[in-house]
Amino acid sequence: MRLEVPRGLRDIEPEEFDKIEWLREKFMETLDLFGFKKMEPSTIELLDILEAKSGPSIIDEIYFLRDKAGRELGLRFDLTVGISRYVCSRRDLEYPVKVGAFSSVWRYDEPQRGRYRWFYQWDAEIYGKPCVESDSEIIELAKVYFEKIGLENIQVELNDRKVVEEYIVNVTGVKEEKAVNELLRLLDKTTKKSEEEIFSEYISKGFEKKVIEDVLELAKISEKTENVLYEMEKKGLKKIEDLKKVVEELEIRGIKDFRINLGIVRGIDYYSGIVYEFYDPALPRLAVAGGGRYDKLMQVFGRKDLSATGAAGGIERILMVLEERGKIKINKKRKIFVAFVTSELKKKAQKIVTELRKTGYPAEMDIYARDLRKQLAYASKYSNYAIILAPKEDLENKCIIKNLETGNEEKVEYTKIFEKLGTVID
Repeated sequence: MRLEVPRGLRDIEPEEFDKIEWLREKFMETLDLFGFKKMEPSTIELLDILEAKSGPSIIDEIYFLRDKAGRELGLRFDLTVGISRYVCSRRDLEYPVKVGAFSSVWRYDEPQRGRYRWFYQWDAEIYGKPCVESDSEIIELAKVYFEKIGLENIQVELNDRKVVEEYIVNVTGVKEEKAVNELLRLLDKTTKKSEEEIFSEYISKGFEKKVIEDVLELAKISEKTENVLYEMEKKGLKKIEDLKKVVEELEIRGIKDFRINLGIVRGIDYYSGIVYEFYDPALPRLAVAGGGRYDKLMQVFGRKDLSATGAAGGIERILMVLEERGKIKINKKRKIFVAFVTSELKKKAQKIVTELRKTGYPAEMDIYARDLRKQLAYASKYSNYAIILAPKEDLENKCIIKNLETGNEEKVEYTKIFEKLGTVID
């Protein structure tokens, strides 16, 4: 028997699990700050629900299965689809609905550095009437979350799909929907392919060189915000009002690290308005999160009365950035270790451990009853403090509290253990 997991999957070991839990805790704190409710959508969805976002081809990119009743199902590939299905099914909800989740998703992608087939995402969504304040709220929430975990230099890049589509129709003269979508895909490839590769690909698809040049020119407009807005107005684009309003709203909220990047379009058949991505200088070509307005999904789910915007980020990619920057600050030694010198003191040590746990202190002792040296060697790897029970001190109704980092020791009466711990442990 081969003791291994399927390709693209992995066991999350204790050290990594602690990091993920820390990121989860900070995200939940952020949701509370912004008044978001928390939920977790179903891990398994009907296939047609998953296809609603990404089309029938999604079956090749997900974990697909049939249950015993013959129903076609799939493991969720993101959190947005399930949350959106839930909200669309609940006509009793009061709007705006602000909801977030932090959990596992599965995609049958080609594994690579920082990308697994099972991974974690954070996700925040707002449903209700269409308004740029919702887009700005999501962007601010993401920025606050990143700052909470130590990523203060996250850059936000903004665009509006409506503006890009207007540009393609007005400037290039391409009006047929299929061709417009192909040119949107061209924009989406500008961060992944060279211009030579793009020209070669799109000329082979029948596009004129001038059309490709015009679209590539759009992708290069990502200077200062006021310059981009001026350039768009100069080109006669009319659908820039939402972009202007989001810029104004972000400035009101004190967000400075953002710019308009007309090369960002994200999901071609999915997003319908404002879109945004978040970058860290440590991974300049890889977004650590992204999102936008996706009213089209609401319509597919039968809710033309609902608008939606949201963002999500992969936790593994965030961990890559944090580790690159040395920003993960998790106190791994929070337990108190209770050691004992003789077997006669073992029962008393166990009672102290139990009382510590009842009082809220993480605590443990050596279940193997090894000698004191081995107990303390083990304790020093996982604990800040040790309570040592020794025969001489026990006769005085005292124990020794030892700081395992500094080596400092102090004799303390048994009745004053908790009083003393309260002065030395945060």
